[in-house]
Amino acid sequence: MTSGLLAGALLLASSATSAAPVWVGDMETGDTSQWNELNGEHITIVPAPVAQGMYAARIELTNDALWPNGLHRVELHHSPAGGRTDEGAELYFAWSFYLPEVLPTDPPQQIGYWESNQSYQQMMAFEVTGTHIRFVTRQPTNVNQWEADDIVTAGVWHRIAMHILWSKTQGSVDLWFDGIQVVTAAPAETLNDDNDHFTQVGLLRGTDSFRDMPVIVIDDAAEGDTLADVHPEPPDMGTGGAGGAPTTSGTGGTTAQGSGGASSTSSGSGAASATESGGDSGCGCTVVGNAAPTAPAIALLVLLASSLARSSTSAPRTSRRRPALRRWARSSLEPPV
Repeated sequence: MTSGLLAGALLLASSATSAAPVWVGDMETGDTSQWNELNGEHITIVPAPVAQGMYAARIELTNDALWPNGLHRVELHHSPAGGRTDEGAELYFAWSFYLPEVLPTDPPQQIGYWESNQSYQQMMAFEVTGTHIRFVTRQPTNVNQWEADDIVTAGVWHRIAMHILWSKTQGSVDLWFDGIQVVTAAPAETLNDDNDHFTQVGLLRGTDSFRDMPVIVIDDAAEGDTLADVHPEPPDMGTGGAGGAPTTSGTGGTTAQGSGGASSTSSGSGAASATESGGDSGCGCTVVGNAAPTAPAIALLVLLASSLARSSTSAPRTSRRRPALRRWARSSLEPPV
């Protein structure tokens, strides 16, 4: 029993320390230099609210934040390293967002998506209207893979995590929202062509003018090779703070060029909305295990195992029941054909 506990503690320690993302966009540089920018003059680095660390990026969309194609957008852009979106490659990506106020229902807005470079075809996207969110894949047709009401609440941090198998014919997507898996291996054409693909997060609307000024705060983005690398669980810090004055403008990043088209059909390409194909929503949901243990938890396990080792020769053996792991489960629906 004692040797088993020691081995388990060492295994947990090894698992926790092995999680290492290949890229982070957490603004802990004090600027946006980990990213490229679209209309970066509308991005500021703030000390609160933050999902982790000391800084986050506050994005404000105004009617004058126009891109040459006529779309209204303020976004952070990340392109994975060469080869990481090639045919048959897989990656994990996650980011946290905070809304000071609920986003409007009209006009709708996208808060994140993946798109092909050079050809600029949007392949998958997240659209938010009020407290409603939906995740849609674009190829071979527009399919609502998941949507939910009353879930995108203001004043708290939320986290989106994805696992993408890149393929022009046999791709798939897994999706977690606030630590709960809501899509499992949804089939989709995740690659448009042989060009690299990139992601953009922030606020994107169509060409129609508007008067409001929606705000989203982005933090703790990560790209990795495993789910543990990008930790899908949301920050457990309540409201994330009351907010604060900007400390520096988001000028550290490079301006992204030429991304996003105006189409809202299945080709996507930076659209602010899309028409769904017929059929049910493809919400395939499974049980998701707990996140990797923290360093204090590992230390406690090691101390417990050591204490048991010292007392095993004198103390009588008693039966101990292992605490049950907390597990999340939701009902499953077949993805649309």
